[in-house]
Amino acid sequence: SGGSAARAREAAAAEAAGGRPRLPGDEDVTRGEIDIPVEPSSSTVTGPLKVEVSSVYNNEQSDPPMRKHCFQYTIRITNNSPTDTIQLLGRRFEIQTVGSSMKDVVQGEGVTGRTPILKPGEVFEYTSTAPLSVRPIGTTIIAARMKGEYRYVVLKEGQETATEEQIKDGGNETADLGTFHFIFPEDQRVKPFRAEEDDDEEEEEEEEEEETKAASSPAKETSKPTSTPSASPASTLPGDDDMKTGDITIPLNDNSEVVTDSVKVSVTSSYRPERSDSSQDKHCFAYNIRITNESDNPIQLVSRRFEIQTVGLEHKDVVQGPGVTGRQPILKPGESFEYTSTAPLNVKPMLDKTPVVARMQGEYNFVILGEDGTTPLSSNPLQAKLGLFHFILPALSSS
Repeated sequence: SGGSAARAREAAAAEAAGGRPRLPGDEDVTRGEIDIPVEPSSSTVTGPLKVEVSSVYNNEQSDPPMRKHCFQYTIRITNNSPTDTIQLLGRRFEIQTVGSSMKDVVQGEGVTGRTPILKPGEVFEYTSTAPLSVRPIGTTIIAARMKGEYRYVVLKEGQETATEEQIKDGGNETADLGTFHFIFPEDQRVKPFRAEEDDDEEEEEEEEEEETKAASSPAKETSKPTSTPSASPASTLPGDDDMKTGDITIPLNDNSEVVTDSVKVSVTSSYRPERSDSSQDKHCFAYNIRITNESDNPIQLVSRRFEIQTVGLEHKDVVQGPGVTGRQPILKPGESFEYTSTAPLNVKPMLDKTPVVARMQGEYNFVILGEDGTTPLSSNPLQAKLGLFHFILPALSSS
């Protein structure tokens, strides 16, 4: 049958990928701008079966700083047939976490390890958990979307249970598990910031991370793929002389704030000792960017470009890519977009001269949108400057 051929193809794809089958994801979940109503539950009737699901966040099993968010969902399957007894033989779910371009396919025999039999009017209910590796993003409250199907057979008169053949076949009828969403609780959501708010309380937990790679000091770094393929060091430029020598000639700021064309870009930076190893000349910094639309029109951020120079190097690296943290957020007047990113630097500090290990500056390209909040007024983007700042080592202990 077509179904089993499709299943076989999927299984082959899974094997090739070394694990679960994956399918192209829904565009709106990848973008984080959801096109359908966001509901934590669904109820769907297919033939004689009604499949209901409801989901909640499970605090005890979640660990937000590690991006581990666990949800539990309860499934209730009712046999509404007045005459037929049915037996559930298998299930297949598709789950897509927000920001991901692919869906995972989870399939298996039976339900919770059993193949339950439902007489007319009977209900089978179970609760399961979905531990997701996902981070909240500012444009939506969802963590993931899920849907699926249960496969079953109708037992014949006098048949007590499915035949081996039927079990092997996995069921010839399907009942849909309708689309629903795993929704972050209030305290785990990233709020779109309004200009007048100033809320740094939970930055750690709400951080959007991406890595900004700068070139390393000569030939020490083993090459490894950057975690953000969209932000590749595209080119280099001649560096600033004071950074080459370590005799820094400008104020040592580890933050900056600049307004260009009514768009304010603020940055603060901090050292991440737990991700650094000075014996290997690895120094990791986090920087938090907040972009605020102070104009009267909505704007959309379309790309970014940064220049980074580590101390002692002759040149600057230019890192550029589309969007910000993989998205192209739209900011209404007064709204802010905030994210945290990391810069893992391979650099030999010149501590006898300066605690500065790198200097960074850049710009975000944005377009002004019309009244409708979606149509750009011009195809030429404007630039909002990310003002120059430094990654500065804290006073290091002598150990």
